[in-house]
Amino acid sequence: MHHATIYRIWNRPQARRSVAAAALAFALTSHMPSEVLAQQTLNIATWGGAYGRAQAVAVLEPFAKKTGTVLATEIYSGDSSKLKTLIEDTNTPVDVVDVSAGALKTLCAEGLLAPIDADALKTDEDAADDFLPGAVSKCGVATMAWSTAIAFNRQAFRSGAPATIGALLDTARYPGKRALPNSAQRTLELALLADGVPPGNVYNVLATPEGADRAFAALDKIKASILLWDKPAQPMTWVTGGRAVMAAGYSARLFRAAIRDRNLDILWDGQIYDLDAWAIPKTSRNKDEAMRFIRFATAAEQLAAQARLTSYGPMRTSALARVGKHPVVGVDMQRFLPTAPSNFRTALPFDQAWWDRSGDVLSRRFAAWAANLRAPTAANAGQRKTNGAGAAETPGTAAP
Repeated sequence: MHHATIYRIWNRPQARRSVAAAALAFALTSHMPSEVLAQQTLNIATWGGAYGRAQAVAVLEPFAKKTGTVLATEIYSGDSSKLKTLIEDTNTPVDVVDVSAGALKTLCAEGLLAPIDADALKTDEDAADDFLPGAVSKCGVATMAWSTAIAFNRQAFRSGAPATIGALLDTARYPGKRALPNSAQRTLELALLADGVPPGNVYNVLATPEGADRAFAALDKIKASILLWDKPAQPMTWVTGGRAVMAAGYSARLFRAAIRDRNLDILWDGQIYDLDAWAIPKTSRNKDEAMRFIRFATAAEQLAAQARLTSYGPMRTSALARVGKHPVVGVDMQRFLPTAPSNFRTALPFDQAWWDRSGDVLSRRFAAWAANLRAPTAANAGQRKTNGAGAAETPGTAAP
């Protein structure tokens, strides 16, 4: 029996108002065999953009083609409150969701997700222990890792490229501007990592008054060399344009910049990674089919195919070995994957739950620190340099 590949955008009025602008442009099969129409529908909430397009090619299309299951997909912004609304809608409940690690922890703790049977993930090729540490949890299965890492311009460091995260604070050996996120989250972790705190101790240290002081003191040491960015595109623009010599940016953007500019390299030491995971809401009416989908979506071949297109790091060892080259630009993807063994050794898992519990004071303190960094002072007002466009530039400014 021939099965057509079928997608449809979720017919939920509330959802259309919130996600219509981001809906995936899946191809619709206009003439569907009656036996296919009789197949059950699986409602999937996932992300859009390049990630969603790669997921469609690597996972959704092959699953629909193999099983004949109708996949009704809905794009959501990643906001936990919006996702909770989708999950709690009993009229058309979500069957499978692609969520961040932070949202996974929150939704699981609130009892909104069904438990995952790790044994059900085993295949003939590999077992559940093939997953990287932290990938399989009570309520979800992580598929991909993305990270915040440091991009740098090799041409700026003729005496030798930086090899460790400590280079971020070493302006004597590696002079030049550093572009950092205008956010306490990830910036304070980077400061502690660069100051020598082991990845496994970062959040314990940051939770203490002394540790918080240490993070801000580390940033103060190089504040004249800090540029704060507000938009994810800025750090790569600044590094490739010569305004900064190092920049903390999102790994997929680093990859795209590096394949365009051969002088750009990535420092993976001290990367801070986050995860995307599949989970099954408790309200799902198709839990068996949802688990069948997750088993398929987390198989090594599907993870490798998605990583090949996105530069996200697959969370299975067997998948890492299969990624190979990018299908369009032809570069070997291993050096761009956050979870490649050579890149992952000193990685820090980002802890959104920790920030949700403990981050308010630090976020307010960072906002005040950043405002002071950006504000011209009487001492430096007369020392500001003029850039090529004739505008004054102050240490710490985030203007493009």
